Amino acid sequence: MIRLTWMKAATLALIIGSMACVSTNTVNADAAAEAVRLASGKITDKDPMVRAKAVSDLARANNKDGTRYILQCISTENDGPAGFSMAESISGLTSEEAMETIEKTVLKWDKPENLFGAYWTFLGLALQNSEGGNKVLRAAIEESKDKDIYLRSAALEAMAELRRADMADLLLSVLKTYDPDWDEKSPIIALTCIKAAPKMVDGGDKEMRNNVVLELANILEKSKDDRIQWFTCKALSTITGEDTYIDAEFWRWWVKMGGKKTERRDEGATVAGRDVPKFFKASAVGKRVIFVIDISGSMQAPVDLPPEMKNPPKEDEEKKPDGPVTGGKGKDGKDDENKKPVIPPPDYSKVKTKIDLAKVELIHTLKYLPEDYYFNIVIYHTPHAMIDASADEFVKATEANKRKFIKKVEDLNWAELTNIYGALKRAFCVNERNTIDPYKIGKKNTNDPSWDPECLKTGATTMFFLTDGSPTVTDDTIGEVKSGRMAQGQARYCQAENILLDVKRLNTFRKMVINTVGIGPHDARLLAALAEMTGGEYIDRSGVAQR
Repeated sequence: MIRLTWMKAATLALIIGSMACVSTNTVNADAAAEAVRLASGKITDKDPMVRAKAVSDLARANNKDGTRYILQCISTENDGPAGFSMAESISGLTSEEAMETIEKTVLKWDKPENLFGAYWTFLGLALQNSEGGNKVLRAAIEESKDKDIYLRSAALEAMAELRRADMADLLLSVLKTYDPDWDEKSPIIALTCIKAAPKMVDGGDKEMRNNVVLELANILEKSKDDRIQWFTCKALSTITGEDTYIDAEFWRWWVKMGGKKTERRDEGATVAGRDVPKFFKASAVGKRVIFVIDISGSMQAPVDLPPEMKNPPKEDEEKKPDGPVTGGKGKDGKDDENKKPVIPPPDYSKVKTKIDLAKVELIHTLKYLPEDYYFNIVIYHTPHAMIDASADEFVKATEANKRKFIKKVEDLNWAELTNIYGALKRAFCVNERNTIDPYKIGKKNTNDPSWDPECLKTGATTMFFLTDGSPTVTDDTIGEVKSGRMAQGQARYCQAENILLDVKRLNTFRKMVINTVGIGPHDARLLAALAEMTGGEYIDRSGVAQR
């Protein structure tokens, strides 16, 4: 298991790099008018990077007309690399007329379809850090209402991305309005605030730090949602340097003691001790789990199991539980109600290939998935699909459903290439009530999973992503033939940096934890980055990962 802390800096550098690829030098009035005339016709181009270049050219005009076209383009931009580039262009809009146009337009964007338009704009203003830009950012919080969850989330997320500690009072004001109903009805605002806290709290401002800690403790006490509690404990740990204690009273005591442990006390449990389902030893967060399994041709290759899997330790007879693993009797002959079921390790005795290993681990996880969980499985090679074509939404982990899906897993076989980006995007489309068809994204009447209200509420809380390779094909290159064979590895979303930027976009407000598993020679940097930037774990089961 690898936690690569350097990936945090690498991912941030990747984003800033994508934002720094455009010119923001302004031009004179005549040149500005010509720039607007030429670029305005390109803001609807099908190529997102052409749109991004048009926005860059319009920003150089730095006037009302150019800004109006920019906002028209950015209002519904759903492409990661292009969106981050457009945000950098926004940072170059410094004129009074440009800022006035932004303020009058963007502060009205509180519909889900405008969520990213607002975010890209606020990100540019947060990067700009000017008097006019800061005024708009403050207005997005101070002049909005509690129901304006999309506008507020966009502003707070942008300020957190740029670590604007000078705006922490805005975060605190929203934290104080927390309602447990957010957990189910408006998780976007709850998760945005909680995840923003460690980025916007400056350790030097102890009063602000303590106030934020107290509000997070309040959330920890009131929330009944596993994911909200997990992220809150993680945020408190990052802010304070303490462990991820679950007891809200500990954090109130910590503030009372001046922000440090001044005496020994029983701190209680931490989130690390949670009894939750695991896949390849990576833990689930929340109770909606999506498995994404590579069945490309290379998965037929032999797998080299580590010694502990080839020769698992034998169970100590003296430590075997009394009675059946479902509870049974204690040593005194009475029912032991507190005894938890003993889950045996997976049986690797018949594992010969990589797909065998994936099946064994997946079946083991499904078999012991608690009934209050929901799950589904995406499989991918050249195309990607749900493992059961008749069930594209989350299903409850009943014994009947688990048996049905385990049979589907047992019947899996390998085929063709590795469409990593397509599989990731499909996983973001799954929800409880109205799963989105990933092949229809971008078409009329089809929402994007990054802001779709149902996906925000009931999409996956944890993804377990498994692969044995690197991206070789994407949806837009399927069927494209070069030199007599299908084009491989040349598409935009076969490039790791583009995959990371768009997954970051997809997950900006979803806050899905992505745990990644690499079997055999695979793109370790890509899998580690996906896990690191979402709070997940990267599991290397190869021994020969490319680094």
